[in-house]
Amino acid sequence: MNNKINFAWPVTSENAVVYQRFQSEVERLKDTLAAKRIVIFGAGIRGCCLLRILEQRGFTDIVFCDNNAEKQGHLINDYDIISLGEALGYESGQVFLIAPENSGAISQQLTEAGLTEGKDWFSFDISVYDAYVSEYRRSVSEHLLVVGDCAFSHIALKDEVTDSLGEMMKARLREHRCKVLSMHGIGQQANYHIIRSLLDQKERPSSVFLLVMEALTPKAHLMPRTQHPTLIQSLVDTVPNPRAEFTEYAKLAKERFNRFQVESFASFAKVEGDTSEKLYMQMNYLFKIREETEGVTYLKKTIQLLNDEGIPITLYIPPVNYMQGERFFGPDFKKRYMDNFTKLYSFLDKCDLKYSVTDASFLLTDDEFAAAHTTDETANYSGRSKLLNFFSESEPLRSLFE
Repeated sequence: MNNKINFAWPVTSENAVVYQRFQSEVERLKDTLAAKRIVIFGAGIRGCCLLRILEQRGFTDIVFCDNNAEKQGHLINDYDIISLGEALGYESGQVFLIAPENSGAISQQLTEAGLTEGKDWFSFDISVYDAYVSEYRRSVSEHLLVVGDCAFSHIALKDEVTDSLGEMMKARLREHRCKVLSMHGIGQQANYHIIRSLLDQKERPSSVFLLVMEALTPKAHLMPRTQHPTLIQSLVDTVPNPRAEFTEYAKLAKERFNRFQVESFASFAKVEGDTSEKLYMQMNYLFKIREETEGVTYLKKTIQLLNDEGIPITLYIPPVNYMQGERFFGPDFKKRYMDNFTKLYSFLDKCDLKYSVTDASFLLTDDEFAAAHTTDETANYSGRSKLLNFFSESEPLRSLFE
């Protein structure tokens, strides 16, 4: 009996800038890659994206390497996940491709193992953190501040037009009237500190558009992929006289990241018929929301902060592939999904918080997502265009788009 866990992410989308970098690097290195076994260092989201690009180009002699001992000995689809020691023990020619962001520690590991950059290993790292910090620091005023996760920065892998939703919003509103701070998986506590730090620096948006999905899940704030400690520390270092709580949060994010907890959907006990995608949807959309979770707590704090500043806030509920949800969970998926939001709004309303909602939960058809059967909220270009028009016609945002 095979008890190996498949840690493959159902990758159908990627950050637009990252995807373009991966494509160009694979093309540049195609002759080198054809002659050797490929070791993808990093069995996470970016590693799965890189795998897909390699497979599309016919590469199959591939193995994954990861420092997380809980992943070693398991799989990404049909490809083994091994330790660096095992990888170094392979006798034939091989080449390491470093997939994760912020991969300086991995580069150092390979160098200390006697391997040479540009010969034995290549870094595919591109810093989406630098782009985030640059956008954070960009001077604007009386603008729409958009804050959230990869819904604003990612594209479908099949897209020919690679403008993200965030870039499309900036183009429609004009760049000086819109700032977009998006990072995959980032949580509500991080967003709270980031928004507060901008206010401390006298940046005053006319309105805030905040994605709230992370508030629904009880453990998302503990997962390594949601921490971004390097980004958070970079922001703290950017702020003149940062608040003590922002500095403490940077330390907390680093501590959480270093715990290397297994990603939530992959660590469930599986039963026959379960898939990673199904478990992912269950974790993200069908958990019974609790008021005491960190996501809800910091969503309340964020709304209260903006209420105190007299700045309107709109909560953005992104599209969910409810068609896939109904395939997995039956026709009551929509009701179960909306029950969580009913509870969330009750938590907020009893605190007398003032907010608006732009709910795009069921706006898209399955052919307007990154893939028809994906669990990813990312829309393809057609879907992103539809969302942009939806924003411009919604009551909380209509005046900004006029």
